[in-house]
Amino acid sequence: MEELFASLIKDFVEETGPLAREVANLVLRLEEANASGEDDEELLRAMKSALHTIKGNAAMMGLGAIESLAHALEESRLHVSRNAEGQESGQTQILVEGTDLLIRSIQDSLQGEPDRAPIAVFLERVACAGQVAGEAAPPRALSVREAAPTFAEGAQSGDAGQEAEKSAALLAGSDEDGGGSTVRIADHEVDGLLDLTAEAIISHAELVRFAGRLARGHPQPSDAALLEQVLTRLGRATFEMRHDLLRVRLAPISTMFRRFARYVRDLARERGQAIQLIIEGGQVCVDRAIISRLFEPVVHMVRNAVAHGIESAEQRASAGKPARAQILLGARLLEGRARIVVADDGRGLDMAAIAAKARAFGLCPERMPEGELQRLIFQPDFSTAKEVSTLAGRGVGLEVVANVVQSLGGRIDVRSVAGQGTVFVIDLPVTTALVKALIFRVDSELYAVPAGFVVDSIEARQHSMHEINHVLLCPWRGDSLRALDAGRLLGCAGLAQDGTRPYGIIVEAAAQRCALLVDRLVGVQDIVVKPLDETLRGSRVLAGLTILGQGRVVPILDCGEVLRRAFTRVAAAQPSDPPSRDPVRSGSHVLG
Repeated sequence: MEELFASLIKDFVEETGPLAREVANLVLRLEEANASGEDDEELLRAMKSALHTIKGNAAMMGLGAIESLAHALEESRLHVSRNAEGQESGQTQILVEGTDLLIRSIQDSLQGEPDRAPIAVFLERVACAGQVAGEAAPPRALSVREAAPTFAEGAQSGDAGQEAEKSAALLAGSDEDGGGSTVRIADHEVDGLLDLTAEAIISHAELVRFAGRLARGHPQPSDAALLEQVLTRLGRATFEMRHDLLRVRLAPISTMFRRFARYVRDLARERGQAIQLIIEGGQVCVDRAIISRLFEPVVHMVRNAVAHGIESAEQRASAGKPARAQILLGARLLEGRARIVVADDGRGLDMAAIAAKARAFGLCPERMPEGELQRLIFQPDFSTAKEVSTLAGRGVGLEVVANVVQSLGGRIDVRSVAGQGTVFVIDLPVTTALVKALIFRVDSELYAVPAGFVVDSIEARQHSMHEINHVLLCPWRGDSLRALDAGRLLGCAGLAQDGTRPYGIIVEAAAQRCALLVDRLVGVQDIVVKPLDETLRGSRVLAGLTILGQGRVVPILDCGEVLRRAFTRVAAAQPSDPPSRDPVRSGSHVLG
């Protein structure tokens, strides 16, 4: 009986948890609609439907506290719609805090009856707010006698930035509990996978019989044709199975982007700023594992945008900017990879502070290209904040961002215009499960480069190579590309005896190309990207590792770093195209 009830509770949480998070998102949209004077009837109906379902399910499970909480939120919803001054009276804030409590209570029900004290306090608040608004108090099923500090006091205490992060994580569901989230699969998808599994099992059995005849020395004349047919069927079945499983792993990136509506709202309220969150490309589907791991880096970037980028209302007015700042979260598929953009229309990077910090690190910023100087913000302990606050100043945020992105087989770039804003662009594979890569050899070692960065491969003839100002150039399609010896890049022996390596891989990233000189092209194959271990994590040239047949470990190159090495060998950097005058809106152009 206990096992049955535990199973029913798990089903209850899986069904009502997403509904509660949807209510939380609807509350934020309701707040936006009230602020702009838009019609909120559709939002109120959607909230009523979700809360009614939660209330009914809680009643069926005997969870009276959650049932009463859902009912109180229904009443608060009506107070907001009937009270024209709902924003000033705090009704919307009650809804925001109540949905947080609802999500936590539903999650806590997995361990038993949720804590009734904070729910009792919240019901009392709703009753008092209803009386102030001239409404009848809603029925209450709980007593406040045993209540600890009020829910409002708990929400206002502590680190505001950390509270906002907790709120965002709360909307993430079970992502914060160690990756124990579940995936719902339609019945027809399960049936399809079972059919493909059956085909693979049948093909395996035929291969076993074939291998047995070979072992006994009694092959049949038809075995060669049979073997080809079996391998063809097995290859088709495994390919389709892989495709179906990868599709199950994918989820729209809006599942992550939507969490930041609450996060940005709370940070803006804490700092007394008006900030609008813009979401574009939420329909782009990415591996669920990538979405889960990308959440923390995006939190860091959004927090930096608020702490360093967004000016006060007075500063924005004096600069001729709208009083309401903008933060853009965008996504787009490009050449089989996902491009994620985080942008703001704030003051931009403080290049003077970055240059001063670079000098403190023993660098010469005057001789560095602007793009390379801006990328210093990803270095360890590199912070330009004048003092440590709850949002910034510790010098670890963007280092974490770069490390996580690199471990996912991606790369991150930044560009900024003083007084106009900052744009971060993250380039990632759509899935970490399988990525096409070109395998090549340098000296006696194998390496891989993601196929999405490969434009072409050529023979690198010595007589066609030439050097200008200590830069090796390689002819390609009527043009000359900078060439970089992979041996020197990777700390191997360097150039071959004849002065060059026989092959070149043309790699492209961030609208730049170069030829990577290698000894041999092994071929293109699907690989699984593994994160770097502690000993290799400091290498900027490597983006990850993969394991080939017979357990051979192969490093994966970071093509962005390869190109940076190729283009920073000359002291005089070529001027880049001027960036757009509106980084937030140009996030859409960056995506393209």
